[in-house]
Amino acid sequence: MKTAMRAAWMVAGCVGACSVCVAQPDSFHVMQIQQVIGGVNGDTSKQAIQLRMRTSFQNLVSQSRIKAWDAAGLNPVLIIDMQTDVSNFDEGDTVLVTTTAFDAATTPACVADFHMTNPIPVSYMTAGRLTFEDDFGTIYWSLSWGGAGYTGSNMGALTNCPTGNFGPPFAGPLPSSGVSALAFQGPFSAPSAGNATDYALTTGPAVFTNNARATFTVTSGPPPCYANCDASTIAPVLNVNDFSCFLNRYAAGCT
Repeated sequence: MKTAMRAAWMVAGCVGACSVCVAQPDSFHVMQIQQVIGGVNGDTSKQAIQLRMRTSFQNLVSQSRIKAWDAAGLNPVLIIDMQTDVSNFDEGDTVLVTTTAFDAATTPACVADFHMTNPIPVSYMTAGRLTFEDDFGTIYWSLSWGGAGYTGSNMGALTNCPTGNFGPPFAGPLPSSGVSALAFQGPFSAPSAGNATDYALTTGPAVFTNNARATFTVTSGPPPCYANCDASTIAPVLNVNDFSCFLNRYAAGCT
């Protein structure tokens, strides 16, 4: 009798322990790419990407990274490999990644959770893709744009997309000429049903939110120097790279 009771207690203890583990799935997998802006008022040095947690306890983002891909889904550029976690982990909490130049383009001045190591290349603005991945390359969210101009893969894991296919792409380019962002239209809990229907441009100035839940509204800011096509900040800012940049943008059909 005692042996049977002891076995029952052990099973109950294991079930209780498993319940605690299930209730607190500290991770980073269940996440959306909620909002992206490729430039402010034509200045493509001012970029921001906002992630949003689809459920609670998704704050261990030190195990994740974001990449940009060209119109053919090739030539990946590492935007950021996050090295630390964020503090807030409630469902709907956000993680804000910006270029340093973007921080002065909002009211109040933006306080990002992370700064990009590399911006999204200008040549990827007309058609391209962003992926939110783990450090082994598993794609947990994909956002492509450019309509038929994007010919690469839209595939990813089933974690946030029932079919694993995040396509077809959003019809337009990545916004960079004004103050609007490309924003996910569903609630924080929603999986992807396809980029073409999931995303739309914000109707007014985009509002970004960091993990501390502070909000920042994009303002027009000063007009950019269009001769400085690659948006470089190290003197001399006008150089042969700007010529190459203009050729690439022309070839991509950038207006």
